[in-house]
Amino acid sequence: MAPPSRLASRLPCLALLATGALVAGCIPGGPPKAPVVEIDDAPRDAILSPEGTPIALRRSIVADQYFWLRTKVLEGEAPPAFAESFSAMRDLRGDLSADPTAWEDLEVPLGEVGSATELLAIYERLPEKKDVGGVTVAFRAAAVRLARAMVTNEATYRKGPYRLHSDAIGAAATDLAAHLLPREGEILRAIEADMALPGGARPIVVTLVSEAPYPGIFAADQRGRVMASFVRVRGLDGSALVETVLHESLHALDEMTVREPTAMNLLRAALAKRGIDAEDSNAEMAINTVTFAEAASLVRRFVDAKHRPLGESGFYTLYAPAPAIVEAWTRHVAQPGEALEGTADAIAKAVTGP
Repeated sequence: MAPPSRLASRLPCLALLATGALVAGCIPGGPPKAPVVEIDDAPRDAILSPEGTPIALRRSIVADQYFWLRTKVLEGEAPPAFAESFSAMRDLRGDLSADPTAWEDLEVPLGEVGSATELLAIYERLPEKKDVGGVTVAFRAAAVRLARAMVTNEATYRKGPYRLHSDAIGAAATDLAAHLLPREGEILRAIEADMALPGGARPIVVTLVSEAPYPGIFAADQRGRVMASFVRVRGLDGSALVETVLHESLHALDEMTVREPTAMNLLRAALAKRGIDAEDSNAEMAINTVTFAEAASLVRRFVDAKHRPLGESGFYTLYAPAPAIVEAWTRHVAQPGEALEGTADAIAKAVTGP
C-alpha cells in the first residue's frame, strides 16, 4: 500500500471494530449471544462478543463521546453542559479540515483507551505543531483542550447521552451475534481466499459507537502497524449492519497487510502502472469500490442471499468506474482459480478508461 499511512475515513467506507485472528475453526459451539454489559461497569472498554470469537465487538464511552461531539459540531449545537468540549471540537475541525488524514493521531488511541483521562495523557504527548494543508497549527494544545473537556464531562455524558447510546450499541451487538457470528469462520476463510491474504493472526481494534458524522465510519492507521476502526450503529440492522461490519473488517485487514502481496496491493500496483498513484483520488476510490463489492458478496454468500448491496444506494452511482469494477471483482469471486493479475488489470482499465 502506498503511501503506507492514510485515513480510510476519507471515503464512504464501512466499519467493524474487531479484535481477533484470521484463522479457521474459531466459532464457538451453540447459538452465540452477546452478553449484556451495563453502562455503569468499570470505565474501561467493554467487549461485547463471546470470548474467543474471531471478530469481537467493543464499546467505549470515550470513543462514543468523541464521535458524538464531531456529529454535534456538524449539526451546529450541543447541550449547554458540553459547551467547552463542543467549542474545542469545533476549533479542531477548523484547524484540520484541510487534510482528513490529520485526524489520525487523535483517533487511533480511541481504539484502546478506557477513559478520557487516559486519552488526555496520550494527547499530552502529541507533537506541539502539525502541518495541515500547508498551514502550521497548534496541534497538541488543541487536542489537550478537547481531552480535558471530555474528562470534565465524562460522568455527565455517562448519565446522559451514553445511556441511550449504550442501549443502541448493545442492540447492534446482539444483532451481529445472531446474523454474523454463526458464519464468521467461513466468512474469514473466504476473505483470505478472495483477497489473497496470507494466513496468520492479525489483531484488529474494533469499536461500535452510536453517533458519528457521515458516512459514520472511521479508520485510522499508523504505517500499517496500529489502527482503529469505528462504526455508527444508528440506523443499521440485519444484513446492512453485517455488510457494514465486514466492509470495515476488510479495510482493517488491508491496513494491517500494507507490505504483503495481497489482492489490494496487486491492484495498487496495476493502477500505478497506468499512472494512478497514491496521490490520485482514483486509487482510493477503486480500493473502496472493491471493498464494497467484497463485503456485499460475503453477505450474499453467507448471510442473506437477497441482500441489496449498500453500494447500490449511492456509492456506485457516484463513481463512474464502479459498475465495471464490481463486475470484474464479481467474476474473480465466482472463479477462484482466475489469476488475480487479470482482475487487477481489468479494474485498472475501468479506472483509466473513458
